Amino acid sequence: MRIAQFQQGGIRGVDLYLSCFGPALEAFSQNWPLVRGTPRQDIEQTRRKKRQAEIFEEEYDPYAVTPEDALEVARREVKDWRLNQLAHVQRNVELDNLTSWFVLAWDAFEAPIFPYDEANRLAKVCGVDLDREVVGRLAEKKGSDLVMWDSVTRAAKGSLGLPDGRDSMMDALHHLARTTRSASLESANELLAKHSLANEPVFLLALEAVLEVLPVGKEWSGLDLPDAAEGAGADFDALEKLRRLALSEKVAEPEQLKMWQEESAA
Repeated sequence: MRIAQFQQGGIRGVDLYLSCFGPALEAFSQNWPLVRGTPRQDIEQTRRKKRQAEIFEEEYDPYAVTPEDALEVARREVKDWRLNQLAHVQRNVELDNLTSWFVLAWDAFEAPIFPYDEANRLAKVCGVDLDREVVGRLAEKKGSDLVMWDSVTRAAKGSLGLPDGRDSMMDALHHLARTTRSASLESANELLAKHSLANEPVFLLALEAVLEVLPVGKEWSGLDLPDAAEGAGADFDALEKLRRLALSEKVAEPEQLKMWQEESAA
C-alpha cells in the first residue's frame, strides 16, 4: 500500500492520512469511467448531483462514480490501515467515526492541544463534522487551537454520552476512566459488567487503540506530564488498571507501555 511507503519515507500526522488522496485520484482517472454496483443512497449527495445536472444540462446518474467517491474510499482505507496498526487482535469490527477521530488525533498530534485547521482536516478523513460532533463534546476551540478534554473534564462540562457506548465508544471509555478516577476501580468494573462491554468486540478494539495513543500517566511512567496532558495521562492509568483487573485475557498490554518498561529496565 502506498501509504506504508509514505510512512517509511517520514511522512507523519495528518499529512500521512492525506497522502493517499493523490494515488486514489490517479487510480480513479486511470480506470475512468466507473460505475457503482448500487445506486447512491445519500439523499443530500443525490440532491446536489441533481442540481449540478440541471446546471450543466446533463442527465443525473445515481450509478455514476465521482471524485468524491474516490476520496471517500481513500479516507476509509487509510483510517482503517492506521487503526489496524494500533490494534493487536483482528476483531472484524470497525470503530465509530468519533472514536476513530479521537484515536487518530492523539496518534497524529501526540498532544492534547493542536491547530484547529489540522483537526478539521483529520475530521474529514474520519467522516466527522468537527464543529457539530467534536467541539463541545470531546474538545473545545480556543483561538486557532483545539483543546482535547479528558474524562473528568467532559463529566464536569456535562458532555459525556451514554455509558454503554451506543453513540460512541469514547463515551463508554471515558465513563469508565472517570469512574475509576473519581470513585473506585471496583465501581468501574461494575459499570463494565452492567453494560456487558467486556463481550463487545468494538469496545475491546476501542480500548486497545486508546491505550496505544493516550500519554502514559505518572503511575506507570514515573514521570510528570505537562499540565495540559495530565488528565489524559490519568485516563490512561485508569483504563490500564481496569484492563489488568478485568480484561487482561482479551486486551493485550499496550505496546507503548512495554517500551516504557524496557527503557526503565535498561
